[in-house]
Amino acid sequence: MQFELRHHFPVSPARAFEELFSERYEEASARQSRLERKVLEDRTEGGQRLRRVHVVPEQTFPAPVAKVIGQDRFSYVLEERHDVARQRMDWKVVPDAMADKVKVQGSWQLDPAPGGCQRIVKFEIVVQIPLVGGKIEKQIGADLQAGYESAAQFAIRWLQEHP
Repeated sequence: MQFELRHHFPVSPARAFEELFSERYEEASARQSRLERKVLEDRTEGGQRLRRVHVVPEQTFPAPVAKVIGQDRFSYVLEERHDVARQRMDWKVVPDAMADKVKVQGSWQLDPAPGGCQRIVKFEIVVQIPLVGGKIEKQIGADLQAGYESAAQFAIRWLQEHP
């Protein structure tokens, strides 16, 4: 299952990239999104920022899905590769459970646009679990889409309030 989302931000790509990956923004965004997050690794290598963040969402799976997966929520390690020069971030999710059966990955790109920039988010979800894989893909996809839409509105307000 593949998705593409687009959001307009009222600042340059460089400003959006710098601010939206700042620690103060990410802490505020996690609170707003009801996510528990812990930075496991944050380093620079070859001109790129590499980060690993453990994420535990507040939202839980429906009981039948939780039973199959063996956990009540989709907690994971988010692996990010930031290319500051291109205002791009490639990411991959490594689930805490069934990592060999669940693949979630994507990219986050900022391009110049009239009045600011446009964020283009592309992601792919593949869940290889008989009987419930499609349902899990749909739920993860819906959660990611809703999360990005909500986060975009929060980001716009943040960028306007933190010039």
